Amino acid sequence: MSKNRFLRRVAAVAGLMTLAAAGSVSWSPASVAANNPQLSKADEIAIRGTIVAVDQASRTVVIESPERDTLNYRAINHVTNFSGLKPGMLVDVRYYRVTDYLVAKTTPEATAKASALLADPAKAPGIPGTQMKAGLWSVSGIVVRKHMDAKKLDIVDPKGGLVHRTPWIKSAEGQAALATLNPGDQVTLIFSERIAFEITPVR
Repeated sequence: MSKNRFLRRVAAVAGLMTLAAAGSVSWSPASVAANNPQLSKADEIAIRGTIVAVDQASRTVVIESPERDTLNYRAINHVTNFSGLKPGMLVDVRYYRVTDYLVAKTTPEATAKASALLADPAKAPGIPGTQMKAGLWSVSGIVVRKHMDAKKLDIVDPKGGLVHRTPWIKSAEGQAALATLNPGDQVTLIFSERIAFEITPVR
């Protein structure tokens, strides 16, 4: 295992432990509102990977996959076999990808808008075939690097000094905002959580 992959794996497991302890993922509050409050077929992804860690209390699992790296997933109640999942299992996973809901330079207006979005569960995206909503989480800090090809940002937390790479910014509004951002800008973003709706053990 390469050093970079090891560090990403450690970070994903650490993220799971943070989620289990706090009950949500949030770096700090966040702007470009999404127009579609419902996840769709276009947001579905299927991968095969190995379970690294499981937290039964938060129904969160860390899966290492050569297709998508090492990532956290929250399993909805439709995953009825969740209690039987164990580290080391090879599994097929179907999930809804992370989607951006706010991308902007940090301003009082953006912060207020972000706070309102995070405080109102009705504004979170709906999960098809259920009465559930995906959770929203936020990240804010200073832009260190912009990856226009990958549609991502590297953001440093001014309080802790950690550099976070954002998920793919996929909405048209988010990408338009991304194009205006530069290293040194203070930014705030909101994303939906990664939702697993089917986890099938292979072996």
